[in-house]
Amino acid sequence: MKITIPLSPVGQRRARHTARGGFSRTYKDEKQRHEENALMAHLAAHVPEKPLSGPVALSFVAYLPIPKSKPKKWQAGAMSGEIRPTVTPDADNLAKHLKDCLTTMRFWEDDKQVVEMFAAKMYGDPRWEVEIRAI
Repeated sequence: MKITIPLSPVGQRRARHTARGGFSRTYKDEKQRHEENALMAHLAAHVPEKPLSGPVALSFVAYLPIPKSKPKKWQAGAMSGEIRPTVTPDADNLAKHLKDCLTTMRFWEDDKQVVEMFAAKMYGDPRWEVEIRAI
């Protein structure tokens, strides 16, 4: 299954920690929850009737917005693919964010089923291009 999600890709944020009454508590940042809900809203139309079982291959390309502060020549190189993003978010944080949302939406039973993964970052119109397939 191939899915294009018209959202600007964001990576998984670090967990937040607090201590109250001598006990430590870990929670998700409010912005993280908002970003997950936005991604899951776009994924909702593509949820399979039954979660995939067995090994799964996941590949995605995260298209990040081209910085407007860069010169036109640089922007043209970014648009053509000659210049690739070496900025945050990291590809592994993007993958974690996407996998967590896909697991929550029950595309598969658990993300440990992902035995093959390809992740790429490019510049272009902000979007996710995701492909999921059973192996």
